[in-house]
Amino acid sequence: MLRLTAAFFGMVLLAACGDPLSDFDRLSDLDIPQAASSAQALPDQAEIDREGFFGTSATRGDAPQTAPPRRRMGGLLGLFGGGSGSVPAGDGPDAREVAFGTVLPHGEIARVCAAKGKPLGQLVEAARARGFALHDSAPGMTGARTFYITGFSDGCPRQLTAGAAMLSDASSYESYRFGSAAGTLPRAATDAAYDRVKSGVCRVGAAAPCGRKIGKLDASTFFVTAYTGWPGDGHWSEYLIHDGAVMAAALKSAN
Repeated sequence: MLRLTAAFFGMVLLAACGDPLSDFDRLSDLDIPQAASSAQALPDQAEIDREGFFGTSATRGDAPQTAPPRRRMGGLLGLFGGGSGSVPAGDGPDAREVAFGTVLPHGEIARVCAAKGKPLGQLVEAARARGFALHDSAPGMTGARTFYITGFSDGCPRQLTAGAAMLSDASSYESYRFGSAAGTLPRAATDAAYDRVKSGVCRVGAAAPCGRKIGKLDASTFFVTAYTGWPGDGHWSEYLIHDGAVMAAALKSAN
């Protein structure tokens, strides 16, 4: 069962914890910051100074891809798609393919097709979206390490680096987005992409929750939240996955 402790909204449990909680239990654990929030796009959308945040200074454009990108229809309105095997991916945030064992800077997501069939660590949780799951490569470790997301149609796991990571479904996201804390929450490319998905599925505007079709969104859409370190440090990255495609990625901050 999919759990949320929305990264962008405060203190959460470490992803390595295997003790499942109800959505209401996880909501009650949040300490939502009241300070001004901020958010920014990932490197392919705007240059980011990674000194102190990523531990390096570069943009996504500095990292070579293993093959030139090729656009493929997939996801809502065919926005982004993944590749198959060594076939180049689309131009989504996960377009880059890396070798198994590569350690990405925090905030990046990539395909790792060479990880097919290899042990990916401990299952953190399964998404309500059928077939998708989050794995921790070094459970029990307190520092940054690789997390894998499985379930993509090309069979290639996606990987990211975090000190803690978790999943949240559309219902959980909307409980914060349209709840009492909405005014304190940062907005970024992932929120804008969700609005487009919600509009297409639920036929509602950006300022309105999905409504009675939320179950359809839960079955196809989820967020991955990755903290730079301990969940309370106020910085995280966020990834929106819909209909089997990584739709958007963003950096967020509670201050």
